Amino acid sequence: MPTRRRPIRGEDLGGDRVELEVSVARKLYTCPGCGGQIPIGAEHVFVRRTPVDGSSRYHQHWHTDCARPIAREMDLAGRRRN
Repeated sequence: MPTRRRPIRGEDLGGDRVELEVSVARKLYTCPGCGGQIPIGAEHVFVRRTPVDGSSRYHQHWHTDCARPIAREMDLAGRRRN
């Protein structure tokens, strides 16, 4: 998982570029992983994706625990490429 000092950058299994970064919520967000709320001031993971198909880059705000599968997928994708 990322830390405040070290974001994680890589690719997912579909080839999309993914960046995970620790952030603090400046407004109320809904986590796409569980559908729960991320309250203002809560530390969470900011996920930025750049699709391999050239479509628009987008971002989402995830609870840290909900983002763990994304980090595992990035790790697995990195191992498969090496």
